[in-house]
This record gives sequence, C-alpha cells and structure tokens, in this order.
Amino acid sequence: MGDRVGADYPYGSAPLLPQWRDRWAQGLALLTAACMSLSLLTHGPVWPVERIALLVVLPALLGVTLAFAPDPPAFVSRLAKRLTVVGCAAGTLAGPWLAPMIMAVPALLALSVAIGWWRERSGND
Repeated sequence: MGDRVGADYPYGSAPLLPQWRDRWAQGLALLTAACMSLSLLTHGPVWPVERIALLVVLPALLGVTLAFAPDPPAFVSRLAKRLTVVGCAAGTLAGPWLAPMIMAVPALLALSVAIGWWRERSGND
C-alpha cells in the first residue's frame, strides 16, 4: 500500500527531499527559531525543564521539521502547511494556551480552504 503511486497521489514518483534552499522554508524556520528563543529567554529561568520541553522545544522542532518538508503541489495544501508552521512558532510563545491552540487547528485548516476557494474564485490561481 505504501508503494502505490497513482494519479491521485500528489507527488507522483518524485523523491521527497527537504527544501533546504527554499526561501519560504528558511523564513518559516527562522521565525520558529526566533519565537523559541524569545520564549526560552522569557520562560527559561522560571519554568521547569519538563514544561520547557513540552511547551517550547517540541512545538519548535515540529515547526522547523514541517517548514523544510516538501511543499504539496496544491495552493490550499501549501497554505495549510505554512499556517501550521506559523501556529507552531506562535505555540512556543503561548505557554498554557498551547492546548487550546492545538484544538483550534481544524479551524485553521478550514481557513486555508476558504482562502484557497476565494483565490480560485477570483482567478489568481
């Protein structure tokens, strides 16, 4: 099942390689690293290491990993990916509000679909 490649598979047979040189990926990774650094400066001296790991480091690692992941071919999917990375960056600053932010991810993805639909209707794609 994992080796099945058909017309419905968005990447086709192209190898999935990280986007190290992509400006969007670099910018999103830099944003995530900056937010993590600011959060560590703010909360590092006060929070225990477990809380820092769960609320700062793990969301930052997820954001950087997703930033350099290959972009999907569809605009809506690229937008959803980039909004998720921005959410991970903001999540490093959210502290105890990280859990409600995670619960809001479906609304974020719905927003990306609405933006993609609007863009398609206006003829920009």
